[in-house]
Amino acid sequence: MSAQNKRSSMTLYTNSNDPFCHRIKMILAEKDISADIIDVTVENKLEELYELNPYGKVPTLMTKDLIVYEPNIIFEYLEERFPYPPLLSVFPLERAQARMLSKKIDTEWMPFLINALNAENEDMRQANKIALLKALFSLNPILSRQPYLLGEDFSIVDCSLAVILYNLPKLDIRLPEKAMPLIKYAKRLFARVSFRKSIRN
Repeated sequence: MSAQNKRSSMTLYTNSNDPFCHRIKMILAEKDISADIIDVTVENKLEELYELNPYGKVPTLMTKDLIVYEPNIIFEYLEERFPYPPLLSVFPLERAQARMLSKKIDTEWMPFLINALNAENEDMRQANKIALLKALFSLNPILSRQPYLLGEDFSIVDCSLAVILYNLPKLDIRLPEKAMPLIKYAKRLFARVSFRKSIRN
């Protein structure tokens, strides 16, 4: 079986409102991996998803040989199976730095975004918006020196930030002039072919 046929034999169970799912779609697009996209909501496909994933959560990736779930495990699987273009450095130190920053984004920054989007009251919404903006503004010094968070090369960390930045308008957030390095960075991310593909699926 050709590599292309192998690539097209994947199905991604996703939810269009889930930022972790969006990140996986961007990774697939970045690596030019074809996959059937199935959007899972409360109303549809939930029973089918539970048959594949005992936790019943998205994203879940079904391949010919394996069912993979949990966002970071899916990424590691795709990175190892389709190493080009790489989203992790080949150097152990840099790989560790990328994984640690990804962990910080997943456990601290993504919850700010998700909590703000789903807040039950305005106080909770505002508190999470402020925390998220504080985190994002901390990147300005880094992004004033280099095009991407870890240097010259686009990485998995940038996929995560692309998803967060894309959702800011849903929170009525417009970045101020003082965040110009962040604004230019967002434009670079949104201009990537992989990002444009990820928002069409």
